[in-house]
Amino acid sequence: MRSRLLARLDAAIARTRDPVQLACLRAERAGFLGRHGQVELARGQLQELQRQFAARPHVAVSGWMALAEGQIEQYTHLGSATAYDRLKRAYALSAAAQLQPLQALSAAWLAHAHYLRDERERTAALCAEALRLAAPDHHGARWRACLTVAVGLHYTGRLDLAQPWYNSARQHALADGDDVALSSTIYNQAGLRADHARQAAAFEGVTGSQAVHAAMVMDSTSNFDAGIGLQSLDWLVPLLRAHLLVLEGCFEQALALFDEQQAGSPTTRSPWRERLQPCLLADRAWCLLQTGREEEARAGAQAAEQSLQQASCDVDDRALAHARLAELFARFGDAQRAARHRARAEQDHAAYKAQQAKALHILQEALGELRPA
Repeated sequence: MRSRLLARLDAAIARTRDPVQLACLRAERAGFLGRHGQVELARGQLQELQRQFAARPHVAVSGWMALAEGQIEQYTHLGSATAYDRLKRAYALSAAAQLQPLQALSAAWLAHAHYLRDERERTAALCAEALRLAAPDHHGARWRACLTVAVGLHYTGRLDLAQPWYNSARQHALADGDDVALSSTIYNQAGLRADHARQAAAFEGVTGSQAVHAAMVMDSTSNFDAGIGLQSLDWLVPLLRAHLLVLEGCFEQALALFDEQQAGSPTTRSPWRERLQPCLLADRAWCLLQTGREEEARAGAQAAEQSLQQASCDVDDRALAHARLAELFARFGDAQRAARHRARAEQDHAAYKAQQAKALHILQEALGELRPA
């Protein structure tokens, strides 16, 4: 790993003598290591800091440790309640103590946590706060806030509005020398392109250049992550790549990737991963059917149905899962079941379109005159 951000933190740690400032830098370093996937090392360093300040806690150190813990948890178990709680604590401590740089950074990360919880108003308000508080060269806060705004706008179908924010996020990641941030920026844009391509295929019968472009960027993301040795959330890219392979008709390749995901360790499961399970199972069943394994496909479709009843799926993912199940049961000759799933798919897709419009209004209202910078 040859990160300029890590090298800069190491240099700052080597020359710092003030114990509080030193502890804050060490916590920031642990957060970076955790985002990179070196979770045990990062947690061990935070435990050392906790022991050091157990008798006499300091608000700045506590705030930085809470932020680092939230970052580690977010990159280990995406969307977990623990990550949200830690980030919320970092924000509260920094705001109460008027630690403006830490408050800006914590607000940006907490905004992302609210986005994962589908809490659009709070996401937008915290992004706006982070952008107002962050100095022009506070690249970490501005990267996280700009990327969250970009993803929020892209989600609504307005890539034209999102693109300047993606560009700004990328520039801040590069300026900070933060390879993990750069990878996240590339991945998020490709991921939403993939989601929109899948929606277009399921509800408009269109499989155009969006899917091809998303697949190319996904491959670039995989190569970039391998080059920097990134280990965190390493299940996300292969899973989305598998869904794109289904669109491309590469069923054997997609099936191999789905099976790798199914075989993943239970300890790596996250709330976000569980929310994606119905789509995974439905697309996997489709691959089984397309490769001549009908009995296994029937069992897979049943599993996807059960998963839909148990998982807290986002409305767009739920629409995709129902649409795929409608196709499956139509092929199985169960017209009634197929019609039921198709009706649910159309209902959820309409709710998704309404949610997009509402999310766009919320973001534009909260940002006001703020522009990517």
